[in-house]
Amino acid sequence: MNKKEEIQELQSHSLQKLSDRDLLFLIESYVTKRDDYENIAHLIRGDEDIIGQMIDNDRIFNKVMDCTSKILGISPFFMFSLFLRKSFKEKSTDPEFVAQAIPILNSTDTVIPWDKERLINLLEDTQVSNYVANMLVKFSQSSRLFKISEGEKETYHYIVDMITDSLKSDNKRKFSIYCHIGNYTLFLTGMFSEYIKYRFEYRRRLVDRQYYIDFGKTYYALAATHTDAKKNNLSETFLQLSRGFEVVAQVLHFMNGKYLFPK
Repeated sequence: MNKKEEIQELQSHSLQKLSDRDLLFLIESYVTKRDDYENIAHLIRGDEDIIGQMIDNDRIFNKVMDCTSKILGISPFFMFSLFLRKSFKEKSTDPEFVAQAIPILNSTDTVIPWDKERLINLLEDTQVSNYVANMLVKFSQSSRLFKISEGEKETYHYIVDMITDSLKSDNKRKFSIYCHIGNYTLFLTGMFSEYIKYRFEYRRRLVDRQYYIDFGKTYYALAATHTDAKKNNLSETFLQLSRGFEVVAQVLHFMNGKYLFPK
């Protein structure tokens, strides 16, 4: 996979580029007084603001949740975007969550103090939610969790092996590894935090959740300063993910337990 393809994998899906099937589902679920769906699709296609307002509407969310199979013909990106945006919104309006998150973030980010306004900006950052949705789509193929780039044969199950590879890689490869370490650690801490806790407490593994958080924050920060991030307008997104890593992981954990796999 060349550099261009690697960047495309990180940004391959967005509300501006919804598939015809996703867009039609969105319109049919949202519009109640018109039936010229194709015309509406032509008018709003590519308009991220309008599509974002529609996907955030409770009618869309309820339509998906009312289907027990949650299939409905929608793409994984559409589903992850829907649940992520809903989860970020819920947490941004949860006073207890906000009050607890700020001191946690300030314990690791001592340069620029976190306050409520800064936290809300993170939770409302659609570039962050879009990036994370793309990450979830990629890792929904389980084999991709352990591969730096698509099509590779070599797999990595330990962060130290990824770091070792980065030390002997060229600049393009380094960027891929930095991104993957950030994504890998965020995915595990957000979606499988109980598994990490179980392995640490009962299987006597040496790494706990904080181990993954520290590496995730570090390598998202390294990705943010890379020239490829700057060329593709990813620097600010990586900075947000680095500095607010713990909060984004908590939102993923909330989404996973409440919407994807409710108990």
